[in-house]
Amino acid sequence: MVLETQSINNTKLIQFNDKESLNAVGADDWKALKEEIESFERSELKYLVIKHINGNYSAGAQLGENINALMEDVSNAAEALWNCKKPVISLVDGIAAGAGSNMMLLSDFIIATPETRFIEVFVRRGLVVDFGGSWVLPRIIGIQKAKSLMMTSNEVNGDELNNLGILYKLCKSEDMDDEFNSLIESLDKQSFISICMVKQQIREGLDKTFTESLDLETINQNKRFLHSDAAEGMAAFLEKRAPNYKNTLDE
Repeated sequence: MVLETQSINNTKLIQFNDKESLNAVGADDWKALKEEIESFERSELKYLVIKHINGNYSAGAQLGENINALMEDVSNAAEALWNCKKPVISLVDGIAAGAGSNMMLLSDFIIATPETRFIEVFVRRGLVVDFGGSWVLPRIIGIQKAKSLMMTSNEVNGDELNNLGILYKLCKSEDMDDEFNSLIESLDKQSFISICMVKQQIREGLDKTFTESLDLETINQNKRFLHSDAAEGMAAFLEKRAPNYKNTLDE
């Protein structure tokens, strides 16, 4: 097991700690990742953070294992991460390759350094893209650019990732904690349930028509009008003060 977790304030921190393998993830770790995500969703913690360690994010799956058994665990972990209702943040430095690169892409916010090395390395290994990468990357950067990265295994650094619109923030390694804290401070000023419902709308909207997305927006907005956070937000605006939201997922 290389997966390590800790809870800090309102955050669950996940790291894959195996310096020798560049933080490659084994079958047991993929299972543990799914379980940790599900446990996080049941908790009162607000933010899930996957962070680099030993100078790298993750080199992806360990390839010396039973691939058929491994793939089921990889896919289950990817689905759990994509379906996570709460905000997911990746803090990235060094290698983010294979399933590690796509684990990063499934995050809601990505803060990375210029030294980040993003590699969709699969075809170089005689494999195909997994962990949802062939679904999510074209939706972020477009089909042609996604094909270019996935079919050549070309390495992309943090500056290029930022230019592609993948990153929330590009920063120096020594500034990453400050940028992360600034993001949390910004999110904490918002209605937490509204953040999570907007995430749901975006995620579900990818598979809906425009009219179906409007219907979902209407349903969710009507729920918001009846929630105490909406009353608090409007009162705070009129009274020219900061709102005091519940910060829960209670509807």
